[in-house]
Amino acid sequence: MHLRRLAASIALGALALAGALGITSGAGPGLDPDSMSYLNAANTLAKGSALRDVDRDWTSVDSTMPLSHWPPGYPIAIASAERLGFGPMGIARALNAIAAFVTVGVISWLVAIEVSTGAGIIAGLLVMVTPVVVQVHENVLSEPLFIALLVLALATMLRVPARPLISGTLAGLASIVRYAGLSVVAGVVLWQFLRAGTLRDRVVRAMTAAIPAIVLQALWVFRTVHKAGPRSIREISFYGELGPTLREGWGTVSAWFLPGMSEQWATSLALAVAALLAFGIWKALPRRWEQLPSLAPALLAVSYAALLLVSRLVADLTIPLDDRLMAPLFILLEVALVMIIAPAWRTWPNIVKVPVAMLVVLWWAAAIRVSSDSARYAVRSGNDLAERCWRDSPLVAWVRAHGEGHALYTNVPEALYFHAGRLSHEFPDERDAQTADAFADTLARRNALIVEFNDSCYSVDEPDSLLDSLPLREVTSMPTGRVLAPSAPAPDTFRVRRP
Repeated sequence: MHLRRLAASIALGALALAGALGITSGAGPGLDPDSMSYLNAANTLAKGSALRDVDRDWTSVDSTMPLSHWPPGYPIAIASAERLGFGPMGIARALNAIAAFVTVGVISWLVAIEVSTGAGIIAGLLVMVTPVVVQVHENVLSEPLFIALLVLALATMLRVPARPLISGTLAGLASIVRYAGLSVVAGVVLWQFLRAGTLRDRVVRAMTAAIPAIVLQALWVFRTVHKAGPRSIREISFYGELGPTLREGWGTVSAWFLPGMSEQWATSLALAVAALLAFGIWKALPRRWEQLPSLAPALLAVSYAALLLVSRLVADLTIPLDDRLMAPLFILLEVALVMIIAPAWRTWPNIVKVPVAMLVVLWWAAAIRVSSDSARYAVRSGNDLAERCWRDSPLVAWVRAHGEGHALYTNVPEALYFHAGRLSHEFPDERDAQTADAFADTLARRNALIVEFNDSCYSVDEPDSLLDSLPLREVTSMPTGRVLAPSAPAPDTFRVRRP
């Protein structure tokens, strides 16, 4: 029986690994704007320097700064393989594939051990085709590695509860891959405290689980304050906006409830799922809480959701409650649902079993359709900044051919980084006369070029109001944008050319 469960889990994990490699083939893994920070930090570390982020500020003389906005775990993982001679994009693909193998394989094995082999297979298949899970594995992002660590922490919470240092270490590692991993630390610590024992035993277990995260976070905070200074620390304040926050979050949740369908239908399904949850919990109530494996993923899910909400309200109003950020929450909820429903399945009447089975099959089919469409687009056209429009941009090609020796200022620094291999700065946010004069002087002194993309690839910030007020001359113009240079006192290096 144990070998059968292990074999099924390995098979599902291998299928997920192959799928992750497949959806990052063709156009390659998708390139999110955050990917630029991850890859640059990994590249600078691999070359023997330090973790350096891209500095886009127009006033900065340097094009990089100490990494601080993002935690170091993901760049360190890429840099470690880079030092062995592998390319960063290939490393990102491999990390996503390995993470997919771990996530699906461990979930399938864990649910099979805790509930049944059939439940484990169902849980693995549900997670594997969940659209948001597929989407984060398409791109160069830290989520796949974070999710794998989250699932490993969950597995050790249930399988080796008497070893809090193990689950605590995995939670600590998750917290330096994504700051949201602090919720995993909180969940693991709370789990150890709630387990049976004297008050002293509970406190010792909880503190033991917290030690790895405390050490890792303290080292990172000390390094960040020392290298980047106080500007790297987020300003904590109550930003409010609770209503819009909840509406945005519900929009993401509704897309998970009913993949590819409207939010109105998702509301009805949410009520049905809530009723099924209540029914399943009621059937499982006679058991002691520690014997309910579903409580572990549920506890982590609550911790994660609470951290997202608090972070949005008091730390950063721009944190989007989108698919990427909610993917770990949905995985935990899916695992909890299977662990709640499966043990009570045999006691349910057929009038309940039939619609539940139909609901699962229909959801799985809808999820496959949405995920397949997403994967096909990622392979054929490329996601975000890996899209063909950016890869084949004549403006980017011009910069590759003629931009050497010039500082670059642009409204899409990521496009130049990924496809021209150049670091660049953004334009000033201010539009007052004093800033415009200072910006014009900076352009002239640095023999700079302005590379302005239009919205032919996707909607971008077009700073016409700022550029029109500056002494600039057009170097070249093309369908995807234009290149400008200071008209004086910079030397007349280029002739004005039009297509």
